Amino acid sequence: MEEIKKNGLERVVNRHRDNVGKIQSIVTNMVEVGFDFATEELRDLSSSRDKLHKQAEAMAKKESSRLKITFRRNADYVETLEHLNHAIRENAQALSWVLLYHTQTPLEVSAFEVTDGVVRLSSRWLEEKEQEYTILPTDRREQAKRLVNNVRQAIEELNAFVADNRFFGKGISSSDDDRRCLCWIDGNGDFHEETENYEFI
Repeated sequence: MEEIKKNGLERVVNRHRDNVGKIQSIVTNMVEVGFDFATEELRDLSSSRDKLHKQAEAMAKKESSRLKITFRRNADYVETLEHLNHAIRENAQALSWVLLYHTQTPLEVSAFEVTDGVVRLSSRWLEEKEQEYTILPTDRREQAKRLVNNVRQAIEELNAFVADNRFFGKGISSSDDDRRCLCWIDGNGDFHEETENYEFI
């Protein structure tokens, strides 16, 4: 048994790749505001935003520390912090929409990584998706494959056996087929043998 590639991997990857540009705009905005922004910050922006709020506090404190007059320093700190927190809120909302968090099929934020301000698909995520959509051989799967092949061969041989017999539609058929056959499978997958039809052999 060889590896089996499940359907859908390309569609999933393309859904995420198509949104790299939109996420890049958000990341660029955050960097221009002054945030240190990498993969962890992107994930934080999509969830609790705790890390970014702490970074905003540190940025505001550093910015206001240059003022010697206390009340001006405090006012500058509050104003700067509000500006930074507003940027966090606005970009978090934008990211939420890009990631389709309002739908039944959201994107995975782990699919994206940010390095030096550039957004790309995560190589680790791509590897994980490749594994998720790959069925690897095991002893039990090998056994199941052999059994399926045996069934396929038996069906082909039985159908070929009655192919030139005008009294039969198929050797094996389904409950939806009203032609004469020797056996059939019902909607529940149960096997039925039509013993009286041996008369026409």
